[in-house]
Amino acid sequence: MVDALFYIHKQNIFHRNLKPSNILVTGEASFMLSDFSTETLMTDEMKWKIRVEENSKSWMAPETFDSIFTEKSDVWSLGCILLDMMTCFVLNGEEITSLLQDIRQDTSCLEGVQTLMQNGDNSSLTLFPVLFMMLQIQPSMRPTAEDLTDVPFIRDYLIVAGAPSVKLKTSLPPKIIDVLLEGGIENVLEIMQAFWHIELVQVKAIQHLASFVREKSAFPYLLMVTELITSAMKTHVDSLKLQVDGCSLLLEILNPALEQDVVMALDKNMISSLLDTARKHFETEELISLIYTLVMMLSASEVVAENLWELGIIPDLLSILRNFLHNESICLPCCGVLWSLAVSETNVDQALLASAVPVVFEVLQEHLQNGAVAESACSALWALSLQGCLTENEYEPTTALLLDALRMNPGRPVLVKNACLALASLLRLSETAALRLTMDSKGSGINLIKDAYCLHFDDPEVVENICMLINEMVQYDDVVLDMLSQKMEELLFEIKCRFPSSMEIMTLVDATLLKLQK
Repeated sequence: MVDALFYIHKQNIFHRNLKPSNILVTGEASFMLSDFSTETLMTDEMKWKIRVEENSKSWMAPETFDSIFTEKSDVWSLGCILLDMMTCFVLNGEEITSLLQDIRQDTSCLEGVQTLMQNGDNSSLTLFPVLFMMLQIQPSMRPTAEDLTDVPFIRDYLIVAGAPSVKLKTSLPPKIIDVLLEGGIENVLEIMQAFWHIELVQVKAIQHLASFVREKSAFPYLLMVTELITSAMKTHVDSLKLQVDGCSLLLEILNPALEQDVVMALDKNMISSLLDTARKHFETEELISLIYTLVMMLSASEVVAENLWELGIIPDLLSILRNFLHNESICLPCCGVLWSLAVSETNVDQALLASAVPVVFEVLQEHLQNGAVAESACSALWALSLQGCLTENEYEPTTALLLDALRMNPGRPVLVKNACLALASLLRLSETAALRLTMDSKGSGINLIKDAYCLHFDDPEVVENICMLINEMVQYDDVVLDMLSQKMEELLFEIKCRFPSSMEIMTLVDATLLKLQK
């Protein structure tokens, strides 16, 4: 069973419903692990509560009752199966069911069972240390299936059985690896392919490749390098160092300055593998930041954005943002990915995007003084408002927050552009948002717009977006009165004189002046 779990977990598959009835004996010394259909069922909390029979829940790990499933949830379930097999000679079925439920709250009751076993048939006592490891209430304290393959008692039997899990963990002395990796990039790539199953070879090979990819001579090999790095990351998903080094090198290779065909080298399977890695190492902020920076770079491609939608990335993004709200290097790329998904031509899921609004709002609130993060969050809010994802109750507070972003970061042209676009979208929908813009407690939004223009009067893109916002403002009579009292006409005439050759700006200004004059 350890070998079976080691295998499926390497494929980034969790069983999620491991129990005796799902282990089928097929011969005198073989069996099959069955019923993988529950994987999709278990992603829906309500279905899980309704459809999983109560007696089956006895085998479920404590965290799964909060719909949190990891590979360690399977290890808990296997521990429960082992406990059942060890105690069925001294406990009846009712007592075992009660024990399986009790250990989810307090594993110290295992000590009583151990004492009971010592008084009778003690042939299973050697398994108790393994049992105590597998039945730790906190998942972080529980071993993975791979960790279990290193337990001497288990490892001895795996070796006897010739289990693949032991073969995968074979290694080479570091000095021999260094000798093998000597030479050029071609040799390193050959060694990576030949020793794909040895983690240390892959780690050292990636370190060697980092010194090659900056050279022009490496350009013809970059596609192959990318494929081998992602393959190594998928095979050795538990190696945190390999994941961090691999992502760092992929970021360097996929820099936008490189050719477009190299940027597109990560296909759907590779991106899926990256997301699985992020889920596995959810608590490692450095790696999460690297992975989602990589995903943000790739998501600019319409094909990749479509793949991300199909892979169901939105819940992952929101979970990460909630958990790492304080981390600027995580919030920035995650908001960037949300923007790409919202503006993509793919059939977007508006309900999913709508669930992102309060999370992005929190990010912007938390990082108002960090220009780069605020810029990314403003772009996400603009895209979400453009898709009609905000509710009526969110219009006014979002308007106020966007005005705060402008106050805090007036010198950032991209932020000003995105904030003006987002405000324009809100004003198009709501008079409440328009009134908040003119009567904000921290100062009139009209003055903010004037200040933004003064700072960026030589940037046609910023000026055009300011004009779009002003054009939305004049649809409300009360706002027009404020605009006239603050001499917005003069600003518009100045813009008209400065950009006579810009058809977009001239059209917006003329339409706005016409409404003001009326």
